[in-house]
Amino acid sequence: MKKIKLLALAFLVMSSARAQQKLIVKVHPGVELFTIVQILADKFPAPNPSAYSKEVMDYFGKYKEHPAVLKVKSFNKVYTDLTELGWTMSDFPNIKIYEPTEELNWYKNYGKENVLEYIRLCKDFFRDTKFWDFYQAHAKQYEEWGQGIKQNVSDSGTMQQLQQFYGFNADVTWYICIDPLNSWGSHAITTKNINPQFSNMIVYNTGYFNTKSTVADKPFFEYKGFEYLVWHEGSHIFLEPSFKKYKKEIDEMAYLYNKDDEGMKRNGIGSWEYCLNENMVRAIVGSMYKKYRTEREFKRQVARETASDFIYVEDLVPFIIDNYGEGKKYTKFEVLFPAMLQMLKEKHPPVGK
Repeated sequence: MKKIKLLALAFLVMSSARAQQKLIVKVHPGVELFTIVQILADKFPAPNPSAYSKEVMDYFGKYKEHPAVLKVKSFNKVYTDLTELGWTMSDFPNIKIYEPTEELNWYKNYGKENVLEYIRLCKDFFRDTKFWDFYQAHAKQYEEWGQGIKQNVSDSGTMQQLQQFYGFNADVTWYICIDPLNSWGSHAITTKNINPQFSNMIVYNTGYFNTKSTVADKPFFEYKGFEYLVWHEGSHIFLEPSFKKYKKEIDEMAYLYNKDDEGMKRNGIGSWEYCLNENMVRAIVGSMYKKYRTEREFKRQVARETASDFIYVEDLVPFIIDNYGEGKKYTKFEVLFPAMLQMLKEKHPPVGK
């Protein structure tokens, strides 16, 4: 028995180490580049004061007439998260640009040619301002700023909890983009829609929110909102193999697609496969709330999902809780997945059957 416990402990330690190796906490050079360009164009909320934001303006302030700055200034309404276009760039400092497919939302806002021209002009800004010299000069600071969040993530065990649910490790990297010039909020960046080479990354962007700071202060970053992102966005990646394996069975269930519901339209759910994927992800997250959160938090989470017209969550959550896990009917996720499909078919048969 003692040997078994030691082996279990060793497995948990190894799992934790693997998860931490796949965690990146840093200032993303592309996001920082686009943020600075938008700030110079007065198309971004003013950063909270810090020694760093002062250095940024002292260094880049003279480039307010750069073509990249003038280009984004010409856009009618510029959203704060347009800075996510920084992920179209890779191989810093020898930047390569990926041109996103027609599905990119920003094309609808500004036109494809305008967006692509803006990206290219930002690459010119990178070269003309010697951006990389500035970024490298602050690399040590960026590393230091991320240490607190890294420790918080390690202590939370959130990534390990997700891996334990599925019973395997997916090819996923967690990237927390600390954003010292962002005073407005945290959000997820869906990299697969911007640059497919980063589609295995779950990216969470978070800013520096001290409204009482001064130019003498250093930015600091808090651990908030990342846990839900790990469980939700991580599940999309963990579920992908099962959705490929059971595509035929899933397609046959398309009659369950509640496409006319307001929640489906509001959330941009445009296909049955997407609808089912979101319902399963939200149900899995709900079951994890049951295990790792309070009963009140669990009930509120599930209520939010069903109120948003993810109507199959109310069937899936109790099914997962009652049937999946140690000592229950299903102990492996690859067996649970087709069982969830079968349960939905039996509970919601086609009309007339």
